[in-house]
Amino acid sequence: MSAPTLERGTAPAPLPAIDPFPRHGRAPAPPSGPPHPPRHARARRRPTSSTAGPLVTRLTVVLSLVVIGAAHATNLVGWPRFVDDEGTYFSQAWAVQELGTLAPYTYWYDHPPVGWLQLAGLTWLPDLILDDGPALLAGRAVMVGYVVVSALLLLLLARRVGMSRGWALATVLVWALNPLTLFWGRQVLLDNVAMPWLLGAFVLALNRRRHLGLHMLAGLAFGIAVLTKETVLVLAPALLVAVWQATYPRTRRFAVVGLGVVTALTGALYLTYAAIRSELLPSDERVSVWAAVQFQLSSREGSGSVLDPSGADGGAHGTVLGWLDQDPYLLLLGIGLSLPALLLRRLRPAALAVVIATLVALRPGGYLPAMYVIAMLPFCALVLVGVVDELWQRMRAGRHGVSLVPSYLLVVVVALMAWQPVQDARERYRFAYAADQNAVHARALEVVEAEVPDDAVLVVDNTYWNDLVAAGRDREDVVWFYKVDSDPAVAEEVVPSYESIDYLLWTRDSMSDMAPVVREAYDNSEVVWSGGVGVRRVELRDVLTQAEIEEREARAASRQRQELALERRALELRLAAPSPYEGLTNGQVDAIRSEAADATPAELADRYGTTTDVVTDVLAETPEETS
Repeated sequence: MSAPTLERGTAPAPLPAIDPFPRHGRAPAPPSGPPHPPRHARARRRPTSSTAGPLVTRLTVVLSLVVIGAAHATNLVGWPRFVDDEGTYFSQAWAVQELGTLAPYTYWYDHPPVGWLQLAGLTWLPDLILDDGPALLAGRAVMVGYVVVSALLLLLLARRVGMSRGWALATVLVWALNPLTLFWGRQVLLDNVAMPWLLGAFVLALNRRRHLGLHMLAGLAFGIAVLTKETVLVLAPALLVAVWQATYPRTRRFAVVGLGVVTALTGALYLTYAAIRSELLPSDERVSVWAAVQFQLSSREGSGSVLDPSGADGGAHGTVLGWLDQDPYLLLLGIGLSLPALLLRRLRPAALAVVIATLVALRPGGYLPAMYVIAMLPFCALVLVGVVDELWQRMRAGRHGVSLVPSYLLVVVVALMAWQPVQDARERYRFAYAADQNAVHARALEVVEAEVPDDAVLVVDNTYWNDLVAAGRDREDVVWFYKVDSDPAVAEEVVPSYESIDYLLWTRDSMSDMAPVVREAYDNSEVVWSGGVGVRRVELRDVLTQAEIEEREARAASRQRQELALERRALELRLAAPSPYEGLTNGQVDAIRSEAADATPAELADRYGTTTDVVTDVLAETPEETS
């Protein structure tokens, strides 16, 4: 049989595509017919189509981001109150800008510096616009930008896990406008700086192109997130699950290894920096990464159990109650739905992130910082809205539109469930946009300017450090209270003893972390001025040396002796003065009354040289009537 021939000008028929890496050594069987996506996949695809068009969709997203930015930018100075951690990170960013160092004091590897390096590169932007206000205002303005970027990345992440545009936007609004996010998202905290990098890592890990390079970029983003706030490292398993699910089986190992290697190399830059400075391992003369890790993991006092209400003030139990007081709904619903969400493949990475973060928070004896909840909230929102979206899609997957009524009924149920959280949050929003919890901060700065000499050594918390240095005071004369006892350079050069301190600007943050020298200064000080109440109370205290204390005690004793002498002389004059009774002095009248119980009027008259009638008159009247 002859071979078939091709007519002139015709191309050969294309060969069927052959998989170069067939499984189990067998070529895949050809499809028996045209592919038909499963009914559930077709139903899920319908809501993602935009009926309003791309332009309206983009305008909706932009408008939502503007609303989020405005919600976080309103009343930045007034609420919440400035805390010491904010001042610490901002002062370290200032040191990068102005001193070319990683901190205004000895940098001791308490946190990797990438977070405040970012702040140092951005805080000059709001400074161009903001002419007045506290120093931390510039840092909080930068936080608004981080929240907006995080919101956009959370929107992309919600789309990556298969949500429609509407549900993805709902996820962003539930997270960004939640009272907990509003409270913590405004503050100059490393957790907020790490958030875009963390969410960006998940967005890259779930990229639809399944490109190995994008998975390695996810490792880079996650490494930067860890070097910004090291606690996000606990979410690494969730990121690995995201990569594992988003990759082809044949390239899965390459993607996971690539992500892990890039993350490790990024983290190694931090260790390399410490090794170059000979500060990797512990030493008696230097700070070290090892000593900082020991402090964070073992030496640091634990927060107690979340379930123990008798724990110390500021412990884990009180911290969690503080979260729930701000808003219990997103956190509890996100945690509660995370376990069933593990069964949904597309929500599994977010659900695993919530489960891991919850287990770490519940561990007994560990340290639970109050800002730990920041990293949990976007994943809680993703789980919460994602489960609702899953129910919506499953209800709409019925044939002939039979399930449309139950699906819209779900919207009504969700709206009714959301009514109570919105009502509870109204007071929170009103407080957030109307309260002025930092008015005492400005007043305290005015008092310091008026009462404290420019060359006086003033120990403060870091919320005031930045303002006082910006006002022109020598940074060696304005000392962060924490460094008085912990930084040998400060102890040797600035505050060798408590008597080197002239004034304390005292706040609750200072009180909660007193060390020996600062406590001694507090015990030997007196209040010059005070303002605010409760957690917002501020005191300006004059620290007294031992010589000053002895001199004041001597003056007080002398003044007391003088007062006693004057009182004695006045008493003597009163007793010797004539009384209203004929022939008797005031002293004799007092004696007659005091001795009346032991003698008769006749005996008293004979004793004091008067008549019985006079004695009777004296005893008949009360001392008040006589006077």
